[in-house]
Amino acid sequence: MLSKILTKVPGRIFLIVLVAFTLFPIYMAISASFKPLAQLFSDPLALPNPATIKNYITAWVQGNMGQAFMNSVILSVGTTVGIVVTGAPAAYALGKMKFPGWPFIVAYFFFNNTIPTHVFLPPLYQIFSRLGFVNSLAGMVIIYIARWSPFAILLMRSYFMKVPQELFEAAKVDGASRWQAFWQVVFPVAKPGIVTVALIVTMYSWKQFLLPLTFLNDKAKQPLTVALANFQGQWTAQWGKMMSSSLLAAVPMVLLFAFMHRRFIEGLAGTGLKG
Repeated sequence: MLSKILTKVPGRIFLIVLVAFTLFPIYMAISASFKPLAQLFSDPLALPNPATIKNYITAWVQGNMGQAFMNSVILSVGTTVGIVVTGAPAAYALGKMKFPGWPFIVAYFFFNNTIPTHVFLPPLYQIFSRLGFVNSLAGMVIIYIARWSPFAILLMRSYFMKVPQELFEAAKVDGASRWQAFWQVVFPVAKPGIVTVALIVTMYSWKQFLLPLTFLNDKAKQPLTVALANFQGQWTAQWGKMMSSSLLAAVPMVLLFAFMHRRFIEGLAGTGLKG
């Protein structure tokens, strides 16, 4: 009995060290967000003494966090809705309909996911500048949809491939059109996979930095990720305000994932990406 316990000790110690290593940056961020600037530099590892919420108040007001929060919501929700509405039919078509050239389209989507974002920034900026879409949240949503649609379509396609074709055919026999059969019969069945894609796209859109930094120069239209960068200057950084605003920006995604994590896991299992 003692030997079995001893054999488990190294593994448990490793897990404890791993958990501590993971939680330490979170502790540092939370601790720094409640510390005055002087204490932050004099004793960075200690607990706040005394704790203050001044960093949160100043960051919210000085960083225009309320407007930045709404901009992030608009970008994330607009992107997610746009990708689900346009990507779901495309994913079903690629998964169930064998039309000429479909392997090329699937291969193109795979290839598109390997291209770094910064590669297409210069030509894309020129195009959007001529169209008047720079400093436009609607234009930013279009870019987001174009950027993450290939990934979303491939992920939804893997789920639609497992949906029985008989459901679609039975709906058509009952008098439904192709669109009615898809949206009213097939789409609800694929809900776990759709929710998974929606969560991933929402988080991608929420944390995006490079694209809005390039296309949204107007501070009134910048999302949270860009607003956070405004607390960092050329020679110094307002660490307390950066930590507090970063934690505020992370709260919506933490709550969203905590609320939807069961559906997220179910969707991953359905797409064959679990484990």
